Amino acid sequence: MTQQLPEGTVTVLFTDVEGSTALRTSHGDETAHARLQTHGELVRGQLREHRGHEVKTMGDGFMAAFASARAAVDCAVGIQRLLDEDNRSHPTEHHIRVRAGLHTGEVVREDGDLFGEAVNAAARIMAKATGGQILVSDTVRSVLGHGRDTELLDRGRFRMKGFPERWRLYEVLWRSKDEPAAAVAPVLAERTPFVGREAERADLRRLMEQAVAGHGSIVLIRGEPGVGKTRLAQELVLEARKHGMFDATGRCYEMEGAPPYIPYIEMLQQSLRRGPAGFRIALGENAGEMAKILPELRQIYDDIPPALELPPEQERLYLFNSIREFLERVSSTLPLLHVLDDLHWADDATLMLLQHIAQHQDKMAVLTVATYRDIELDAARPFARTLESLVRQRLAHRVALKPLPETGVEAMLSALTGQPPPPALVQAIYRETEGNPFFVEEVFQHLSEQGRLLDAEGRWRSDLQVGELDVPEGVRLVISRRLERVSEDCRTALTDAAVVGRDFGFQMLQALTELGADALLDAIDEAERANLIVAADDLPPPEGDRALEARFRFAHELIRQTLTSGLSLPRRQRLHVRVAETMEQVYGRGAEAYAADMAHHLYQAGAAADPAKTARYLVLAGDRAIEGAAFAEALRNYDIAFSLQPAGDLAARADLFYKRGLARRTLDRWDEALGDWREAADAYERLGNTEAAARTYDDMCHHLSWGLRLAEVLELSQRGLAILGRRDSAHRCRLLGYGGITLSVAGFYSAGYAMIKRAVAMAERLGDDGLLGQEIEALAIHHLAYSEFREIAENAMKAAELLRRAGGLWYLVDDLLFAEAALFMTGRSAESLEVWRERQPLADRLGRVDLRWGFDASATENLLRTGDTGSFELFWQTAAEYALSLHEPGSIWQSHVNMGVVHFWKGRWREALDSFEEAEKAEPAGAFSGQAPAFVLLARAYLGERSGALAVLSQRPGAPPEREGRPSSASLLFPMLRAARSSGLGLGGLLGIVRESRSMRTRGFLPRRGRPNTQGSWCVLLTAVEGLAALGEKGEAAKLYPLVLEMMKAGILFRFYDARLLDTVAGIAAACGGKWVAAEEHFRTALRRAEELPHIIERPEVRRFYARMLLDRDAPGDREHARQLLIEAIEMYRRIGMPKHVEMAEALLREV
Repeated sequence: MTQQLPEGTVTVLFTDVEGSTALRTSHGDETAHARLQTHGELVRGQLREHRGHEVKTMGDGFMAAFASARAAVDCAVGIQRLLDEDNRSHPTEHHIRVRAGLHTGEVVREDGDLFGEAVNAAARIMAKATGGQILVSDTVRSVLGHGRDTELLDRGRFRMKGFPERWRLYEVLWRSKDEPAAAVAPVLAERTPFVGREAERADLRRLMEQAVAGHGSIVLIRGEPGVGKTRLAQELVLEARKHGMFDATGRCYEMEGAPPYIPYIEMLQQSLRRGPAGFRIALGENAGEMAKILPELRQIYDDIPPALELPPEQERLYLFNSIREFLERVSSTLPLLHVLDDLHWADDATLMLLQHIAQHQDKMAVLTVATYRDIELDAARPFARTLESLVRQRLAHRVALKPLPETGVEAMLSALTGQPPPPALVQAIYRETEGNPFFVEEVFQHLSEQGRLLDAEGRWRSDLQVGELDVPEGVRLVISRRLERVSEDCRTALTDAAVVGRDFGFQMLQALTELGADALLDAIDEAERANLIVAADDLPPPEGDRALEARFRFAHELIRQTLTSGLSLPRRQRLHVRVAETMEQVYGRGAEAYAADMAHHLYQAGAAADPAKTARYLVLAGDRAIEGAAFAEALRNYDIAFSLQPAGDLAARADLFYKRGLARRTLDRWDEALGDWREAADAYERLGNTEAAARTYDDMCHHLSWGLRLAEVLELSQRGLAILGRRDSAHRCRLLGYGGITLSVAGFYSAGYAMIKRAVAMAERLGDDGLLGQEIEALAIHHLAYSEFREIAENAMKAAELLRRAGGLWYLVDDLLFAEAALFMTGRSAESLEVWRERQPLADRLGRVDLRWGFDASATENLLRTGDTGSFELFWQTAAEYALSLHEPGSIWQSHVNMGVVHFWKGRWREALDSFEEAEKAEPAGAFSGQAPAFVLLARAYLGERSGALAVLSQRPGAPPEREGRPSSASLLFPMLRAARSSGLGLGGLLGIVRESRSMRTRGFLPRRGRPNTQGSWCVLLTAVEGLAALGEKGEAAKLYPLVLEMMKAGILFRFYDARLLDTVAGIAAACGGKWVAAEEHFRTALRRAEELPHIIERPEVRRFYARMLLDRDAPGDREHARQLLIEAIEMYRRIGMPKHVEMAEALLREV
């Protein structure tokens, strides 16, 4: 027959005897040989009858070729029927069961054999069949057409070894001569029918249309497990595609230590796969930040810049802003639909990112649909807090899904079968499932697989007895029953996969399970056909996986949970160990990229895993979380790692202390962070790791300096300097700078300046622009502490150039703020605004809302130009709330002073005093001490509280009653001396510190002539003049006139906070001393400046004080001049909204 083999397009048939080896083993070679010989004769007889060509035999199977596809199928059916008839005359244990597979395609004839893809495909199709079954390819089905004598049942798509795409296979239904075919369990459609939910779908369509129009939103779909939350979202995806939206789906997982941002990472990966070129364009300048959570970007693109170096506490906000800007760029050209599934399992980082985007989503063409289980809301989990926040801020719409009514169950059964269901069956299934769609589907599948519902033609059985149906109680029990009906190999593969997670890859499962490749493919196909798993074509492979790896997902999380719940604890732990070991085997050195997954499996393995290895991966997972600014997740990993870390591994524990301190600091757990860092520094010193110890001291000083915790900064900088010796290094340079700033801010001018200059010189020697910029900025801070605004501007502008060049954007924001304030205070308002225009976008980009110095050029300029105290109040009210959230004393005190000033202008003098006193409680000791008391003095003076106002002038800086127990500058003497000595400061510098300390113990707030004075002292001076004048203490006010002139010579134009012109203050002081000519000149200058700037609030204020001077002088024409000034002032006060000032001006007018 070999010479007659067809060539070209043929239909290839493969057959195989199922269980032939077992037949020989159980019943002996003689019986087996006889039965298999009969089988061979039957097959060859059918080949002759249908003009088939026997190509060869393989063991007990045959390969045959046919010129006609119909003849090939008829031959296969004939073989099954004859074998069925023959089996009836033999005991059951002697039955021969044959599986057959057919495919039509091109073949090549060579040496009496046939070759080609069609041959391979037919063999693989046969391997997917079971005994008594005939499977054919879609090609064979197409060739056959719609003949009446051949029934085909769609068995779904199968994966076949050697073929990248899945094949749709059909079963040929055949009947024996005497019996009807057994009922065949139907195959559910790949996408089960969707019924009901019309109102919910209408709401979602409306929100989708709004998003397409550029007004996005968040929708939260809630309901019990299986109620259809995910399916409703999937239906919206199909509609969104028709509207031209780009969709992506991300899922959260019930897994402690899951990678942070996992749903967003999945969505970004999907977007990347679907358009790499456009994705890079959309990344823009944020590519470096985005690579923190998507490291594979650096492998795909070769132009990804490094991420900005920012303090960890600001990294998260900058990352969030980068992601937001990416979404804004994409959605400006292509509206987006994001689906976040199972949000109740989301990690802190994901939820914080969701909230951040929500604040801006109404201005983006982005619709976010999130699903969550409302029956699993746990107040202890982060989602409960996020939900409350989103709802309270009205940033999300909620859609509640309830189970289907009985009519919905009827519609679902009708859609599943294409025919109306019996009413009694509807009632029974509704009663048992209570209308839960997933439960309904599982019950239907369970009963169908048992052959209890449909006949061979797929119609409802005529003998259906609803009362006799065994419907398991509870969806998990239904799933368990269905799992019992799949093969042992399928259950094994699914159990292993369930431990891996909701999603899994084929290669990973192949390496994990003990099944062979073919057996695993069969198991996966069987699970797909049973709708237990689905192909996860939308899921990108994990970082580092091969792009074409087949990936799958459990059709529902309840299926996975059912599988894992059946495992004993020891077996589950062993499986988790195997998963971790397999990951290491599959990914090799790249396993660290999966640190979070590795940590999860090893931790779940408990005692079955090596504790040191578990700790190692937990630390790696924490490190990855830190890199992605997911600090809460990092802290959880580090805490667990501590419980597993061997106590004797001092180096590992030192690193862990340092990292945990960093995570705690970024979560505003200051004291715990400092405790960890101190432990780390001590351990590093014991290990002789000077560099790591210095880095730790450097970090501690950085964070403590912004908290104005002067004593601790001095102590830690001294310890760091002591271990570093005299060698130049970046750490030593920064520690010198921190020590110098602290000395300066504490009120030790000479020592602080000298130490900072040493840091500047070291930075110059090191040739590091960024470091030099930071240390010159430190000089600006030094001068700020003493109100030397010309020097501030000079140094800040010089530092800005260096920081721009070095890319030190974080420090640049602070530096520009110093320049902005200094330029404004010295009357260079146009330049100040120009600096603000550079600083503000940069601050927004970095997420900086820095109000530590109580100044914003734009807000202040707007106030001066318009007199709009309402806008100024709103600005500082927001600032005060933000300051409280930061727990930073500097921000709190400055915001309270500004709020008090607004209250004062608006005539709420008692509230003003309250704000000033709150500021005084938060005000630190040192150079800035006195700013809040200065305004307490002013408010009490206007309220007529004479003794309280005058008491401020007798206070010593840094030691008001409200702050007993907090260190004053003088009490920091010994820490300062130690720090200064460690810095290399000479004897003269040390003696200078002692002298300045003694001076602080004796003098009050007011400055002294001819020497540097703190900003707090100058602030007290400028308010004391006005307060003393208001109290009638003109002689005391007059004594301060020379000091006011000294400050004016330094080029300062305004008083701090309320922008009172120094010309006005000088006029008041001169008038109190009867220096009429000088006073009048000051007031005229002030009037001119108030008009030119303009300075709306100062215009009536100058007029009021000028009028007071004219009445006191009472020269000819003075009273009429005063009358005119006061009339103008009253009108201006009323226009601005300063009622108390109206009263004061009217009272003064009555004196005229």
